[in-house]
Amino acid sequence: VEPDFIGKGHGFQTTPNDFYFNNQWSHYNDGSFLLSNSTIDADIDTDLAWDITQGDPNLIVAILDSGLKLDHPEFSGRIWNNTNETQNGSDSDSNGYSDDLFGGWDFANNDNDPTDDHGHGTNVTGITLASGNNNIGYAGVNWNSKIMICKILDEDNSGFYSWWAEAIYYAVDNEVSVINMSVGGNASSTLLEEAINYAYNNNVPVVVSTGNQNSVIQYPAKYINAFAIGSTNSDDTRSDPFSWSDTSGSNYGAELDFVAPGNYIYGLDHLSNTNYNYYWGGTSQAAPHVAGLISLLLSVNTDLTVDEIRLVLEESSEDQVGDSEDTFGWDQ
Repeated sequence: VEPDFIGKGHGFQTTPNDFYFNNQWSHYNDGSFLLSNSTIDADIDTDLAWDITQGDPNLIVAILDSGLKLDHPEFSGRIWNNTNETQNGSDSDSNGYSDDLFGGWDFANNDNDPTDDHGHGTNVTGITLASGNNNIGYAGVNWNSKIMICKILDEDNSGFYSWWAEAIYYAVDNEVSVINMSVGGNASSTLLEEAINYAYNNNVPVVVSTGNQNSVIQYPAKYINAFAIGSTNSDDTRSDPFSWSDTSGSNYGAELDFVAPGNYIYGLDHLSNTNYNYYWGGTSQAAPHVAGLISLLLSVNTDLTVDEIRLVLEESSEDQVGDSEDTFGWDQ
């Protein structure tokens, strides 16, 4: 006697009509990607997830990064609005931030305009949340949920830990469902760890990139209550090196939780609404794939706890599909 299991055909089921979707090997890899060695099905099978959900429009995803090109058509109608705030030059909702009405907050410049002045944040946000099936550009993992932008990196792509911690509290207190942080530093910080723990204790998963130094995992990914994400290539191998430096590589170690596609990831331009011709590489690009996936899980079941989400990801992740590093079970 055994359960009568349900199976599905392995055909490409939900195919978005985004113009450059064929460049997005991370969603559906047919082995034809030309910029790097490519293996069929070295992807996250997002096409199968989209058969179930494309994202709950009532759910909020927070991207803590260098900001966002707020007028990009890939995010049209999806930027978070603080309905408790009134545009009147004061802190109407008494949350400590004046006129934080549209998008979120700029913690780097302490104002209400989280516009991207570097490019990193727009790319990361697009990976997680670009609108799919809209005939333009690329498809994010989640096509429908609301986007909160917390600018925690300046125009030089760097930021103080105090900005990062404050943004975590802001996002959690404004009822986001998942946080992505494609950032990292080499020093440990009680302030930052306490913020990560605050999110965990309020049932908000924080997804963090591990870093690109081909070395030890950076903070805050290193903290136990963060989801530490490394990067893989289009042939399922660890990204070592990335396309931009022979000495780079996806950081690794005992704190690593999951890996996801992160090299040669095409994305959006913070200076143009029509340029779709360049790509990024790094664990910064891997993490938003996982944050997007978690947002899809929560779109199906909003009651999942952080620990339950971790268990789902552990039980559904692929194993022994990469190179010699990928042995049975967990790998550093």
